[in-house]
Amino acid sequence: MAASPSWLLVSKPLRAPLRDGTTVLASSLVSALPPGRECTYLGDPGAPLRAGLDRVLPSPAVGYAPGLFDRARLLATLVDPRLRSLHVHLFFSPNPTSQGVLAGLRRGASLRRSGAARRWVQTIPAGDGAERCVGALAVLDAVVVTSEHTRENLLRAGLAPERLHCIRPGVVLPEHVTPVARSQRLLYAGDLDDDVAARAIALAGLLQRPELSQWRLTLACRPKGDDDVRARARVRRELADAIADGRVEVLAEVDDMDALLHDTALQLYLADHTRRKVDLPLVLLEGLARGIGLVAVDALPVAEIFEVAARHGCEIGLPVPSEPAAAARRIAHALLEPGRAVHWGAQARRLAGVAFDRRQMAAAYHELWQELERR
Repeated sequence: MAASPSWLLVSKPLRAPLRDGTTVLASSLVSALPPGRECTYLGDPGAPLRAGLDRVLPSPAVGYAPGLFDRARLLATLVDPRLRSLHVHLFFSPNPTSQGVLAGLRRGASLRRSGAARRWVQTIPAGDGAERCVGALAVLDAVVVTSEHTRENLLRAGLAPERLHCIRPGVVLPEHVTPVARSQRLLYAGDLDDDVAARAIALAGLLQRPELSQWRLTLACRPKGDDDVRARARVRRELADAIADGRVEVLAEVDDMDALLHDTALQLYLADHTRRKVDLPLVLLEGLARGIGLVAVDALPVAEIFEVAARHGCEIGLPVPSEPAAAARRIAHALLEPGRAVHWGAQARRLAGVAFDRRQMAAAYHELWQELERR
């Protein structure tokens, strides 16, 4: 029989299908926690992440954008008298409404049955705009961010450094990977907007050259609002011939991202932001773990991956300018160098092992929880 869990994880339900970054991040953490560390979370009691170790509160699946009722159900767990003995760890990016509710709950939190104060932690997966909520974040015992970029933004906004912890995301490291030479697919898996479309169109134009004609470009972009509709229409219009002959592929929801990564030689990140995504997008880290190099627009927070790589002596890929034609030329030049993608892939695999292993991430969270429990 498992011991009584001491932490309540509040996020969208951790149940299949796990597709958005926050639920993948939280479920990866739970799955990699030491066996002696139990926790409670919303999900499917019939399919726990760790059978026999965790307490799963029944909750239906929630879409990418939770509605008002979904949010109310999540926050209701914080005042459930059956759960008041648990410390709280929240997994969502801040907004004024939810942070105001949390600040009120935190200030009025009752003592735990053991007599120790209930601890409150929030992980901010996507840090874009988080500094606007720094006042409400200040009432928490700890704030975890997924990039140094967001950490610096919150420090500049006035959040106390002793409350701030940067724990970068971690992913599963496959035991075996196939060399990237098997494929000549370039993959962009991210949001589609006008700027991304312009860079993709410029690159597709260069891929028409005979010396680059073996390469194909896949855009795997989950539809998200008017920006996507407009940009997707532009891509389909301006690259109609390339789409028709298979040189460019435009996808929406991808059911099996692992299979797509398995057939990818090089990942691209063509956006200059990570709005609505984990600061260091998990699909990029999953690609590194599978031995896939990275070419990304030189903008934070994604550029932080290259900084981490440099500190570990790994050459995993290439940052490129944001201007579409210049970015396309840099990418094309790299593709013409024999063995470059294979070299990047080997280095990417090594970097994932030393910097983005989910076991390291879980150990860092476990250490933070222990520190807070001792207070």
